[in-house]
Amino acid sequence: MKLPLAKKDRLIIFSLIGVVAIVIIYVALQWGLFPVLESKRNLESKLVERQEKLKKARRELDYAPGIQQEYDDIMAQIEKIKRENVFRPILGSYLVGVSEQIESAARATGVRIEDIHEVGVLDLPLKAKNSSLKAFKLFAVQVSAYGSYQAFTLFISQMEERNPFFGVTDLTIAGQSDKPEEQRSVVQMEWPIENVANVKEGGR
Repeated sequence: MKLPLAKKDRLIIFSLIGVVAIVIIYVALQWGLFPVLESKRNLESKLVERQEKLKKARRELDYAPGIQQEYDDIMAQIEKIKRENVFRPILGSYLVGVSEQIESAARATGVRIEDIHEVGVLDLPLKAKNSSLKAFKLFAVQVSAYGSYQAFTLFISQMEERNPFFGVTDLTIAGQSDKPEEQRSVVQMEWPIENVANVKEGGR
């Protein structure tokens, strides 16, 4: 391209070339470099985010064996408590096992059992509707017995030692004029049992 000889014309042409060059550079930056830089920033941000997620996942994996072990230990403790303290029927009756425990404690403390009357299976007084305690109910009996205050105190302590979930919900002690050293006691006692209906539903 041959440039005009006139100085003014050459300045005009150089100015036009400069403007065109600026436009070309702007378009190149706007449509080429800037998107590339923005894409790079997005990729770097996503990479950092994924690295953090990966670190978190690795930490969780590192903790997983310990958490599983803790869960297994807790479940083993729960099963041990259920095995040792939740009554199960003997020959279809809870009264057999309960009577054995009552009579054994009575013999050890000097309490004389007159009668063990089955009250029956009762619901636990639950506060929360969806409580996990729905898996259990209570088996209650009414015990009539004779003995001194000291003997009754030892008798109840023995029952609690044999089963920490044992409960007394009603207690009446009456003196006897012909035997002032011995009182007659009527006690309602309760033990946890499995909710058979709940067990059946869970096993379906």
